[in-house]
Amino acid sequence: MVEDNIMVQQVLKGDRHAFQQLVERYQNYVFTVTSRVLRSREEAEEAAQDVFLKVYKQLGSFEQKSKFSTWLYTIAYRTAIDFARRKNPQAYSIEDDESYLQIEDEVRRTPVEDMQQQDIQEQLAEAIRQLKPVDASIITLFYLKEHTVKEVSEITGLTVTNVKTKLFRLRELLREQLSRQLQSEIEDLL
Repeated sequence: MVEDNIMVQQVLKGDRHAFQQLVERYQNYVFTVTSRVLRSREEAEEAAQDVFLKVYKQLGSFEQKSKFSTWLYTIAYRTAIDFARRKNPQAYSIEDDESYLQIEDEVRRTPVEDMQQQDIQEQLAEAIRQLKPVDASIITLFYLKEHTVKEVSEITGLTVTNVKTKLFRLRELLREQLSRQLQSEIEDLL
């Protein structure tokens, strides 16, 4: 966004209000990225704060070759991974119980349709929760946050080919997981 680049220039000139505007614009997404990787809301919040400290300190190194948001999300993703490794090097969850896939309503739905949509969201969130953290982040960045393959590559540090391959395999894996989940629910109903 051109406006982001203008604010970056203002921050580099010492305008703290411009940095506050950048934080307010991106704080929810940075938190989403960190919460996908970390175990708890508190850890995700702490990592998000670390992200904005790093951004403030490293803003002079932003070369504006990519969008500011891509650069920011790269820092957020890598900070969250590093934070998770420091906190618990063995295992960590990608999502806490308060995070749900949100799909915006375009058409007014009935209460039954709302319940069905919520069930689909919960099923998808559960399937994503079962993925490895890096894989869950790739799915989230590409499908839920609508980043391009190139942007996902820049954020994760993976090659474009690797991202495409992972997306293909993860789609199949999610399809299998969702099929198993739905099959067990059908069997429970019968």
